[in-house]
Amino acid sequence: MKSFLRILICVVVLDFGLAQELVTVDSIRLETDGQITDFGTDDFNNIYFIKNSTELNKIDFKTREIKRFSNRNILENLNTQNMLQLTLTSGFFNLLILDNQLNPIQDPIDLNSNSDFSPTLTALVDNNYIWGYDQALQRLVLWNYRENKIMRQSTILNDRNSSEFFSELVYYSNKIYLVGTDRILRLDEFAGLEKVVSLGEHHQVEVLGGHVYYAKDERIYRLDMSNGQSVEVALVEGLDFFSLNKSYLFVLKDKVVYLYDSQIIF
Repeated sequence: MKSFLRILICVVVLDFGLAQELVTVDSIRLETDGQITDFGTDDFNNIYFIKNSTELNKIDFKTREIKRFSNRNILENLNTQNMLQLTLTSGFFNLLILDNQLNPIQDPIDLNSNSDFSPTLTALVDNNYIWGYDQALQRLVLWNYRENKIMRQSTILNDRNSSEFFSELVYYSNKIYLVGTDRILRLDEFAGLEKVVSLGEHHQVEVLGGHVYYAKDERIYRLDMSNGQSVEVALVEGLDFFSLNKSYLFVLKDKVVYLYDSQIIF
């Protein structure tokens, strides 16, 4: 019995030790009187957030200068993973592509303009292509949005009798990540399915360096797609959103963004 207790204590201590103690490097207060409905950062450490679902804000990391964008429509699905461009949807059915100064680089893209493809999730590839997930087709589609032309599509990704809902689409380093209610799919650049890993209850998903990071119960976990194992890497009380790049882990809590050295969670 004593041996069993010793083993149990060692396991508990080891598991607790995997989560790193976070030491604040910097903090930035978001001076806004509205509700923050989406949040992200880029590789230059700039901070983006959507206020009241209608106004996109950017805080320049170096100068703290604030830029704003609004077109009086509902703004959501902020994606900042492209280094020089970001995307978001406007009025539910229009995809906006902005540069990192919040200037539109082309006219809004009507996601319902193609009768063969109506994506509910999108991820920008470059100046010509996006990956999109069509809930009706249950497929990923590579779309040339300038020519309004489908270039490639995956096989059906839902089980025939499944009611699974996919909530996030990430394109990172020539890999595609499709996040569902209880699993995450990784596909190659040709939409070939590489891996399916179980993913339980979660809040947000970020991809960096070949790993998947997600938040649950005020903790941040790192998921290894090769073996499906999750490791707790940080305990953060009361986080609203998080984002990370190779320099920092950004945690938004009560309209304050806390910066931590992201190296501690890699």
